[in-house]
Amino acid sequence: MKSRFEEFHPLVSFIFFVLALSLFILMIHPVFLLLGLIFILMINITYRSVEQLRQWAAFMIISSLFIFLLNPLFNERGRHVLFMFHQHRITAESLIYGGMSALSLVIIMAMFVSYNKIMTPNKLLYLFSKILPQFAVLLMLTLRFIPLMKRRLDEISSIQLSKGISVLHGALNKRVKTGLLYVQVLLTYSLEEAIQTADSMKARGYGTRVRSSYEYFKFKKRDGLALVYLLLLYLLILWGRFNGFGHLTVYPIMESWQLGTGDIRIMLFYCLFLGFPLLIELGGYIRWHILN
Repeated sequence: MKSRFEEFHPLVSFIFFVLALSLFILMIHPVFLLLGLIFILMINITYRSVEQLRQWAAFMIISSLFIFLLNPLFNERGRHVLFMFHQHRITAESLIYGGMSALSLVIIMAMFVSYNKIMTPNKLLYLFSKILPQFAVLLMLTLRFIPLMKRRLDEISSIQLSKGISVLHGALNKRVKTGLLYVQVLLTYSLEEAIQTADSMKARGYGTRVRSSYEYFKFKKRDGLALVYLLLLYLLILWGRFNGFGHLTVYPIMESWQLGTGDIRIMLFYCLFLGFPLLIELGGYIRWHILN
């Protein structure tokens, strides 16, 4: 059964995720980032994509830790020196900025998990196939590239493991050789499938004329109201951001974390924007109980 947000026009879903992505990049403040993480986790829970999120948990944690530790090692800016590491100044500002960057990366990766759940390939093709057919295919292939590579690598690993070949056991040179074998098989597998896909699309005349069959999505009144709601909130948030609200200046002097009146107002708009899918589901739940 589809959720109410999945029933909206693909343009609404696409605009929501694109604008949310830009907010996670613009609103670099610990409070805003924590709220963003909470909302994205709630969205993933609501749309039953927790299992996919769990599969990416290790990669997300390792990547975020890498960024968190990398920034203070290469950046000595800041007035508050915590300690010296091999004549290198480790400052509180560099740690805080690294932490915010790491948290922003985690939020973006978690958002793409829910994006793949909501924005199906048919929706992407519907949005762009008529005006930009090549871009539609390229965008769809790009967004599914990493999950597809991971799934193929798991298949290759399982097959090789059944033959007693593993990258987890044995001497280092043997494990490196096995890993290179995995990559070789993965690239060969991917290239062969890409050629088959291209031949199939060419045989079917993709891009030479208007598509004759696809899932049709009708733009309804509620879709227009949803777009007005999202764009209005986004413009208000954007206005606040360019006026200095919702952003923590770290360098050269770190500002106070305390939120002012303007920050709180922008934070309210921020929550209303990110909580749009949750509000839609809550409204549907309440309506269903009232009618029944």
